[in-house]
Amino acid sequence: MSIAVAEKPKSTYSGPVTELGVRLLKKHVLGKLSGRGKKRLVGFEEEYGHVHHLLEQTVASGEGNSMLVIGPRGVGKSTLVDTVIHSLQETHKGEFLVVRLNGFLQTDDKLAIREIWRQLGVEMDLEDQGGQPKTSNFADTLTSILALLSHPDELNNGAEEDDDGGGGRKTSLSVVFVLDEFDLFVTHPRQTLLYNLFDIAQARKAPIAVLGLTSRVDIVEGLEKRVKSRFSHRSVHLRLPNSIRQFWAVIRSGLEVDEDELDEIEGVGAEERGYWEKWNEKLEELWEESEGFRRLVRRGYALTKDVKGFWASWCLFPISYLTTTNANSDKVVALVAQSTTSTSLAGPENRLHILPALTELELSLLIAAARLDIISDTDTCNFNMAYDEYKSLAAKVKVQNSIGSTIAGGGVPGGGQGGKLWSREVAVGAWEGLGRREVLVPATIGVGIGAQGGVGREGRMWRVDVGLTEIGRWAGQSGGVLGGVLGKWCREI
Repeated sequence: MSIAVAEKPKSTYSGPVTELGVRLLKKHVLGKLSGRGKKRLVGFEEEYGHVHHLLEQTVASGEGNSMLVIGPRGVGKSTLVDTVIHSLQETHKGEFLVVRLNGFLQTDDKLAIREIWRQLGVEMDLEDQGGQPKTSNFADTLTSILALLSHPDELNNGAEEDDDGGGGRKTSLSVVFVLDEFDLFVTHPRQTLLYNLFDIAQARKAPIAVLGLTSRVDIVEGLEKRVKSRFSHRSVHLRLPNSIRQFWAVIRSGLEVDEDELDEIEGVGAEERGYWEKWNEKLEELWEESEGFRRLVRRGYALTKDVKGFWASWCLFPISYLTTTNANSDKVVALVAQSTTSTSLAGPENRLHILPALTELELSLLIAAARLDIISDTDTCNFNMAYDEYKSLAAKVKVQNSIGSTIAGGGVPGGGQGGKLWSREVAVGAWEGLGRREVLVPATIGVGIGAQGGVGREGRMWRVDVGLTEIGRWAGQSGGVLGGVLGKWCREI
C-alpha cells in the first residue's frame, strides 16, 4: 500500500465560524464515518487499476468478466469498488447498470433473482403472483433477464435492419453485479446463482461483470466444480495498513472535509471554505501535537487495525458535539483530544461485566466449563461435561460441610443455603442462558442456540469466552459466602 501525501500551503483563515459551515462539516464527516457517505480511497492504487481495467473492458467492449476482491473486514473493499464505479459513471455515463446483492439479505437464490429484477427495473406483470415474476423456476426467470441483457452479437444473429432500411446495430447495457458477503452465496444449495452468472460472463451471453467481495481467502475452494470451471480465477487482495502512518492516513481520510464535494452546495462562501481548510490543517496538528490522540491511534493499530471501529469508538462523539461556539479552528485539537480520551462508544473489551448479572447456577456452570479447559486440555465442552464437573464440585462441598468444614454458609452454589443440587432440566436452561449472553460462544461458526448438525442441546460444543483466572479474580472481589466458594473452585484445580 502506497500513500502519497501532497504538501498543501497552510491556511491563513482567521474569520468566524458560520453555522452553515459547521452543519455541512458535521453532515459530511459523520456520513463518511457511519458508512452513508462517499469515502475517499487511500492507497491501493495497483488494486484499483486492476478492478478499473476489468470493469472498463466490460462497459466499453462488452466483455464478460468475473473477479474476487478479498480482504479483511473494514479494509476498504466496498470503498474500492464504489470508487471504480463512480469513476466509470463519469466517463461512461448511461452505458451500464449496477446490481448490488448482499449475502446477509439475499439468503437464497430466489430472493437474489427477485432483487435482480427489482434493481434492473424490469417491467413485469406481477398481479397474478403477488409481486413475483410469472416464471415458475430459476432458469426461466434468468432466461427472461438474458433476453434484456443479450450480447449485441447474439441479438438477431448480430445485426438488425431498421425499418427504413438502415444498417443499425442493437446494443444492450452492460451490467456490473456486486456480490457483497460472497462467501454466503457459496453456501446456497447447488450454487445456482453463481453458476448462471459466471456462465453468462464466460460464454459471452451478455456484457456483465461479476465482482465478489469476501474476507475469506480460501473461498474459491468452496465453489462447486461446475461453478469453479466458469470462474475466471482473477482476484485482488487488499491488506491492512502495515505502518502506523498508513493507519493514520486512512483514519484522517474519514475525518477530512472533501471541499470539492461541498463547493457545489448553494450558499457556500469564503468563510465556509476557509473554516474547512483550517479544519483539515488542524487534523495533522492533532496527530503531531496530541500525545493522547497518538496513543489511541497506536492502540488501535496494535490491537485490531480496524479503521471503522476506531471511527465508531473515538470520532463519532466529538464530531457530533461540534457547534459554532466550540468549533473554532484553534479549539479543534483540544475538543477532539479531550473527547477521545474521556469518552468512547466502544463496547467492553471482555465479558466480565456480565458476571454480576448471572445467577448462582449460571456462575457455577460457567466455572465448571472454565475448569474443563485446564483439566481436559481442550478449549471446547458441552453441557454434559460441564454438568458432571458441577456435580463433582457440589458433592465435595457437601462432604466438607457434613464433616464440619470451616466453609461459611454450608450451601452449594446454585442451590441456596440448604445444599440443593439443581436438576439437569433446570441446569440446561441456565447453560443456554450463558449462550444467549455470549459468555459461551458456539464452537461451530454460524451456530447459536439452535441445532448443530443434529446434535442435541446437551451435546452441542461451546467455548468459554472468559478465563478461570478472571472469574476467580472477580469472585474474590465480590466477597461473601458465594464469592468464597466460587473463588476456591477457581483456585483449586
